[in-house]
Amino acid sequence: MPRDDGIAMSWFVKVEGRVYGPYTGAQMRAFVGEGRVAAHSTVSEQRDGEFRDARDIPQLKAWLDEARRAPGERRPMPADARTSNFVIVADLNSDSRGGFESALKDFGEVEAITPGVWLLRGAASAAHLRNELSHLLARDDKLLVVDASRDRSAWFNLGRNADARIRELWGRRD
Repeated sequence: MPRDDGIAMSWFVKVEGRVYGPYTGAQMRAFVGEGRVAAHSTVSEQRDGEFRDARDIPQLKAWLDEARRAPGERRPMPADARTSNFVIVADLNSDSRGGFESALKDFGEVEAITPGVWLLRGAASAAHLRNELSHLLARDDKLLVVDASRDRSAWFNLGRNADARIRELWGRRD
């Protein structure tokens, strides 16, 4: 089991062949709770070690089980949540689509625009929607949430190149 004694940080996460970390146990637990580390995420105790699915590592499995909620159960929104207009873009496999579309309705008024694109009006934040909806996604599904009312975005599983391009473009101050 990885050490988390404040000296040796030994959790690593591999995404699209790139290794991220090291992360402490507290960071990994937070990533699991946020949906940034899912059951199918590949992790290792060493940067060059064997990477396995998070669900196959007892400590991470326990955190994943703890973070799992009953269908329809959502984490509460922060008290200061305001109603916003969102654009949701998702590239979903057929197994994820039904549950995903159903879950969108739990967050407010939804209008399907084209396959994989929805408008949502509800009291949430882009990060909250990403965190809640990412639990419903399969390994290869992708998600982008744009808060058109607050000029914010959040995404899941788009890959490191897209991640860097989005951060650079969205954060640019002209």
